[in-house]
Amino acid sequence: MISNSTKKWIWEWVDTLVVAFVLAIFIRSFFLQVFWIPSSSMEPTLNINDRIIVNKIAYGLQNPLFESFKEKKFFYIIPNPLYKHPVFTSDLPYFIDFHRNPKRFDIVVFKMYDSEENRKDLIKRVVGLPGETLAVKKGIVYINGQKLAETHKMKNDYYDLNLMPATFGPVTIPKDSYFMMGDNRANSADSRYWGFLPKKNVIGPAFVRIWPVWQLGLI
Repeated sequence: MISNSTKKWIWEWVDTLVVAFVLAIFIRSFFLQVFWIPSSSMEPTLNINDRIIVNKIAYGLQNPLFESFKEKKFFYIIPNPLYKHPVFTSDLPYFIDFHRNPKRFDIVVFKMYDSEENRKDLIKRVVGLPGETLAVKKGIVYINGQKLAETHKMKNDYYDLNLMPATFGPVTIPKDSYFMMGDNRANSADSRYWGFLPKKNVIGPAFVRIWPVWQLGLI
């Protein structure tokens, strides 16, 4: 028979684990989230299997139910009872919009839907801002006809012009949308292929790398 002290110990641990789980879900939903880098599209800035933390509250207090009707599972694990059944808040990206916008060259994580049901989280760099006219000529980005000064490290060797376009545009970026590009310009499926990124799909800017530990630091 279990003693009272043992029961108390078990319940204390259960209580601690439940509180920790709820707190982790709360933080993940509104404040911070860890992402991993699945491809080489952001090399040399970020490498495959790097882990980063994203600031989800940079632009507003996000609504975790936004577009939840498109996703079969919450957090990719918990079955979603709202799937294909929109609720009244599912078209609201932010509970509170801080009216802050991504800045040029910010590295941003965002949602992308390959189909109505298949969501992917991608990471790219903001290159073009709303209202600007953007073109790429021989791998060089031009904004409103002027060469864009990019000081960050990137791979811009177009060794296979059939693989990625060294020439693109010009295009005019719509309101509340952004033109995203990977730092590995010759090997990045970005806005040159799938179009403009609506602000409502932005999850947040990446601000710190936590893995590998020897590269721990701000991005």
